[in-house]
Amino acid sequence: MSSESTSWRTVLGVIFIIISLLRLISTCSNSNRNSNNLVNSDLSPYVITQEKAEELMKQREVNNQIAHFEKNRRSNNLFYKNYGALDSLSIMEQNDYGFSKLKRDSVVFIDIKTQLNVPKEYYLQNNHDDSLRMAIKSPRNLTIFIHDFETKESIENGFKSLKKYSNLKKFKVENTIGMTKAISYQISKENKTFNGYALAFQGKGRDYQTFFEFESSTLSRDLVKTKALDFLLQNMKQKK
Repeated sequence: MSSESTSWRTVLGVIFIIISLLRLISTCSNSNRNSNNLVNSDLSPYVITQEKAEELMKQREVNNQIAHFEKNRRSNNLFYKNYGALDSLSIMEQNDYGFSKLKRDSVVFIDIKTQLNVPKEYYLQNNHDDSLRMAIKSPRNLTIFIHDFETKESIENGFKSLKKYSNLKKFKVENTIGMTKAISYQISKENKTFNGYALAFQGKGRDYQTFFEFESSTLSRDLVKTKALDFLLQNMKQKK
């Protein structure tokens, strides 16, 4: 065999080895790329990290809290609409907002010793949301709110904090009897002005306050006061 033929075989062998190596490198590269694609496909969107799961859970809790707050706000503001507007809502909507029209006189407990009779045909919300114990609406559009909460503030400041989003005006403490104060005031809600009269009670031996608030967009301040006192005299009972 000539030396020239041997040289060509050597060159061809080297070229074959180089091509084989290039193919092997290309195959490994494609294999790694496909493997990475499989990993990415596994992680998204079907598999998430624990950190991402915790983040989504926290966001869901925040969204639920916001939705709950907004629902309560809309529910409470409904009682600032007139009686006919509540009548226009379906039973399903009323249940969703947590209130109903009473078919008969009903007794609710303010505390262990205090009972309040709510006459039939009145609307009653009794959700115990936040500081609001209950809300009541009469067929004559007198709205009654009962709030109670713990605070170290004075009764005056405690009441003002309740009405801080209601454009409170004409605030006046009319009478003080022991731990009880009578307050007259005016607020704005749902583009209406409401005259109000409230009885505020300070708990004995603890920082606890209860407010009975009577509000009307049609009655004068004096008539709201009269209606408030009449309602309590006729419907509130306290065990000795």
